[in-house]
Amino acid sequence: MQFGKFHKAVLISFALGATVVFATSVWSKSEKKAEEVAVLVNGQPIAAAAVQGEIKGILGRFQEQGRKPSDTEMASLRESVLEKMIKLELLSQESKKAGVSVSATDIDNELKVYKKGFADDKSFAKALGEAGITEGELRKQIGKNLTIQKFIDTKFKGKAQVTEQEAKDFYNNNQDKFVQPEMAHARHILITAKETEPKADKDRKRAKLVQIKKQLKDGADFAELAKQFSDCPSKERGGDLGFFPRGQMVKPFEQAVFKMMPGDVSDVVETEFGFHLIKLEEKKPAKTVSFDEAKAKITAYLTQEKVTGNIEAFLAETKAKATIKILSPQAKK
Repeated sequence: MQFGKFHKAVLISFALGATVVFATSVWSKSEKKAEEVAVLVNGQPIAAAAVQGEIKGILGRFQEQGRKPSDTEMASLRESVLEKMIKLELLSQESKKAGVSVSATDIDNELKVYKKGFADDKSFAKALGEAGITEGELRKQIGKNLTIQKFIDTKFKGKAQVTEQEAKDFYNNNQDKFVQPEMAHARHILITAKETEPKADKDRKRAKLVQIKKQLKDGADFAELAKQFSDCPSKERGGDLGFFPRGQMVKPFEQAVFKMMPGDVSDVVETEFGFHLIKLEEKKPAKTVSFDEAKAKITAYLTQEKVTGNIEAFLAETKAKATIKILSPQAKK
């Protein structure tokens, strides 16, 4: 069973229905027109460009999945994004009222973590430029998000307690969630091939894997050959795919893996991605995770649920007292 983990901004994520990254919409390039204010929250503006930027980011994820949202989904998306940003602004205002602040060092450390996602400072600077923002603006947004998180940690997280009996009740009432399916740990070497490729090209690629398998039979190391020949990003790990259950891999790959015994190397397996050689490293039989094994995750999950409920209740009360004026049609289009 997998429960949500506590990490920076996750509590905000659960409360508002979307993950708060360092810059909720800062990374989205905008025209920055002064008149484009989407909404005023107690007199504080939320830019229409920021709302549109957030929507654009979500649409990008739809596109990556090969999906185009329907008109109904788009309307719901706009509404949920605006609602989330209003709630974030309310949390920011409440954190200021409570006197919560973060240091420049906190912001520096968070910025360093974020920069690790880029190859070097030049790549980071390029990303800032493409987003149309400065590092100073990014630091400001990081500070805002850290302040909100600190406010939540102080006001809500520390006060949510879960008893052992509550954890046991959850375990006993949700036994299906603690069934761990049969798992396989495998490596593979992939030679990519498209279905539309000429048969001669595909035959050549299949033959290449046949030759690689001969090297394995002669004592070559699978991981080293994966690093040398595989077209899959897993080549950096020697083709290691880690543990996975049935249903996670494409069908031909899965069927081959779960018929194998640890140490076996498959014949050439063809999938929509191309041709594979697979080595099964290990199998874990299906089992039910015991309460003792699951206790820590259950406690974290239930704590998170309580915190989320408290945040939602707080925001409902805060919003009811707030003055919120939607100004720009850009917030709804």
